[in-house]
Amino acid sequence: MRNRVRGFTIFNLSKPHIRKVFVFLLISTALTFAMVGTFAMFQAKTTIRSSSLGRVTTHIQTKTLILLMGQVLPYLREGENIAKQDNLFTQLFFEVIASINPRDPRTFLGRELPLFTLFDAEIDLASADVDYTSIPIESPPPPELEREIIRGVNQAQWDQKQQEDAIEGPRLKQIFIYHTHFWESYLPELNEKNPNRANSVKTNIMRVGKHMANHLNRMGVGAIVADKLPRSGWVGAYSHSRSLAVSMMKKYNDIHYLIDIHRDSRRRAQTTIDINGKTYARLAFVVGEASKNFEKNRQLAREMHIKINQLYPGLSRGVITKKRANGNNGEYNQSLSPNSMLVEVGGVDNDFKEAFRSIEVLAQVLGEKIQQATPVSTKGE
Repeated sequence: MRNRVRGFTIFNLSKPHIRKVFVFLLISTALTFAMVGTFAMFQAKTTIRSSSLGRVTTHIQTKTLILLMGQVLPYLREGENIAKQDNLFTQLFFEVIASINPRDPRTFLGRELPLFTLFDAEIDLASADVDYTSIPIESPPPPELEREIIRGVNQAQWDQKQQEDAIEGPRLKQIFIYHTHFWESYLPELNEKNPNRANSVKTNIMRVGKHMANHLNRMGVGAIVADKLPRSGWVGAYSHSRSLAVSMMKKYNDIHYLIDIHRDSRRRAQTTIDINGKTYARLAFVVGEASKNFEKNRQLAREMHIKINQLYPGLSRGVITKKRANGNNGEYNQSLSPNSMLVEVGGVDNDFKEAFRSIEVLAQVLGEKIQQATPVSTKGE
């Protein structure tokens, strides 16, 4: 089966026994992926937290894995020092070569199992029908569409005519509304059916932000919307929107609330709710754990979620927290203020009417909170 030539061990892979071993390994690996994937999705369906899965996976040790593999690969049992060095060697090898942490088996599967990377997020609060298979997901526009978006931004070609006329409102501006992914839109508004095409420089989520600002200003709560687009596509979007937010906070010293409005990539069944005969685009709040204001921002999101669902049960899908990992920004400019929100308004299949109904509810809840906290002497300013 094997020979030694000048200190090297040569394996003869043509032997029937060796072929059987490799076939066994391939089948075992496939079955392992299938079972773990099924278990993970079952956990997602039956609980809103990943703690149960974490308790199981954290008990798997690298030494155990090596011992199991040694049952079919005798060579693994021949190293005299492997028991002493297995943790160090395995950790260095997988983390440096493959970005895999052997202490967290989810990192072995994140790129191979569909939706498994969703376990990088945590559900802090959620409506009864929300689990890990239905939490918000981000998806970049196709490359050709992103090039079109960047070209449109550089040429400043977006359709202001489709925006509502801005309502000036009070002189005191306390809320700044902006859109990191300003190109996100809704398929019915674009006469599109492909969910990857729910993006536009001209007709997009900015209309929802303008509508929220106008509703707040009618309430007597000063709000402004970004008056220009971040000069960016998907890559670097949060860095560009951060610069925009910082410049507006310098211009208006009374801004304490930052609201970044997005559109989720989920489909209609998960992003729409019927309340008293009217359809609404469901809301979801995303809080970045990498922000220095994480606790305060999470508390604000919790408050919005609970109050909204008291008024309109199920309208808010939940509060989702995300770490800075696997492509997640994890901060979302929320370190700029302890009153920061990232809000997902509906999904690709919703429309502006549904989004407007929902954003009015958020504006009402937030506006009343601010009015209750504002001294009487300044409410009329």
